[in-house]
Amino acid sequence: MSNQLTAKKYARGFVRAIETEEKFEICLKEIGALSELMSSSEVVYYALTSPFISRGQKKQMAEEILTRLAFSPWVERLVRLLVENDRMALLPDIFKVLPEVWAEERDIETFEVSSAVELTEEEKRRLKKTLEDKEKKKVRLLFKLNPEIIGGLVLKKGNVYYDASVKGALEKLKEIVSQG
Repeated sequence: MSNQLTAKKYARGFVRAIETEEKFEICLKEIGALSELMSSSEVVYYALTSPFISRGQKKQMAEEILTRLAFSPWVERLVRLLVENDRMALLPDIFKVLPEVWAEERDIETFEVSSAVELTEEEKRRLKKTLEDKEKKKVRLLFKLNPEIIGGLVLKKGNVYYDASVKGALEKLKEIVSQG
């Protein structure tokens, strides 16, 4: 089984144990911090993932990290499970797929929103409400800045793009003019 599929299985089990989005966001930050620690410290990564380190030593190292960083109980259980199953190397992959799995499990539609400038909180709220009304379900928005857009927005939902940008309109106009 590929690492991606295995990571998704662990992520799915993890998100099913979390009741609220607030708790999920806290856990996501904690897992991100641990993932960052593993990627920035070769010693920590080796100690938690090497086949040459005994499971007992890995458990001891994990417990020390959990105690020092004071993680939530859900993250502690995940780390202990990964150490027990010799799967700590999957933690960065699990971290990457968690938002997607959370959205799937909660039937939340995710949109990537690209704009030339930062949107105000009011604009973000109105956009979210409009999309939720159109989709008839909860919506999660991921915002990115893209100065090439000039103005307006580009929305991406899965593999579908909705271009409501000045750049997109200019490209359409150019296409119409060039066709004669």
